[in-house]
Amino acid sequence: MENFSPVNTIVDVPKEELEKFDDLIKKYRNKHIRNSKEIVDLVLNENDAFLKLIENQEVSKCVVELRETVWQEYLVDEVNFNAILMRDLHKVLKTPKEILNILLSNNVVDKKGEELLEKIREICGEYAGRVFPYIYRLSLSNTQSRRSRAGKSFEAIIYKIYESLGYEYDSQSKVGRKTFDSLGLGKKVDSVLPNVEAFKKRRNKTIIGTMKTSLRERWQEVAEEIERTKIPEIHLLTADENISKSKAQEMANHNIIIVTYNWIADSANLKDMKNIISFEEYLFEEIPNIIKFWNNGKR
Repeated sequence: MENFSPVNTIVDVPKEELEKFDDLIKKYRNKHIRNSKEIVDLVLNENDAFLKLIENQEVSKCVVELRETVWQEYLVDEVNFNAILMRDLHKVLKTPKEILNILLSNNVVDKKGEELLEKIREICGEYAGRVFPYIYRLSLSNTQSRRSRAGKSFEAIIYKIYESLGYEYDSQSKVGRKTFDSLGLGKKVDSVLPNVEAFKKRRNKTIIGTMKTSLRERWQEVAEEIERTKIPEIHLLTADENISKSKAQEMANHNIIIVTYNWIADSANLKDMKNIISFEEYLFEEIPNIIKFWNNGKR
C-alpha cells in the first residue's frame, strides 16, 4: 500500500507486552470457550441418538461420534474466541493500537463508497500482516490448548457415559486432588469406581482408571504410577487406534488393562491379548461385576 505512512515493523511481540497478551489470551479463552463438560452436556441434551447408542451397548460407536461432534463445537468456540480477541487487541495493547491508528488516519478519512470499501479491505490485510507476531503467538497457544482440550473432552464423555448408566464414580475433578493424594494416588489416576471409600476398604475390588487420547510413550507414566502406589492394576481408557501387539504386551507386564474401541480389541492382531478389552466389555461386564460385589453387603 504505497500511500501508507511509515509503520514500525515488529517481528515478535514486544517484551513489555508479552505477559499482558498472554493474560489476555487466558482471560478471553475462559470467557468465550465453553468447558468440555458444558459442550458434552449440550450435545447429549440436543441429540438423544447418543444415549440410544449407549442403551444399545454400542459405546465404541458412541464415543467416536460424540468426540467428533464435541470437537466441532469446540472449534466453533475457538473461531469466535480468535475473532473477539483480535477485534479487541488494539483496545488493550499499545503496539497494535498504534499500528491501527496510523493505518486508519491516513487512508479512510476522506474516502466514500466503493473507494472506502477498497481501503478497508487493504487496511485489514495490512493490519493482519503488521500484527502477525501476535497472531503467531495466539496460534501457538491454541495448539497447546487443543492438546489439553482433546483429553478433557474424552474424559468428560466417559464420565457422562458412567452417569447415563447410573455408575457411581469419584474423579479428581469431582472430589479434589487432595483426596486422591491422601490415598497415595497421583495425578495419573483420573477416577475410582465405585468411590474412594471403597478403595480405602479394599482396593482390589475397585476400578482405578486413567484416560489418554493417545498412548505414544505416555503409558509408561501409568506403569510408574502402578509401581509407586502399589495398586493391583489400572484400566487405561484410550481413543488411540494405533496399538501394536508388542506395546500391548509391555503394558500387560505392568498390569495395565487397555480399554479401547471394540474393533481394536477384536482385531486379528490383538483379540488374544487378555489385557485389551472393548468399551462394551468394560462398561457392561467389568464394572457391573465390581458394583455387584459392593451391593452384596460387602461395604
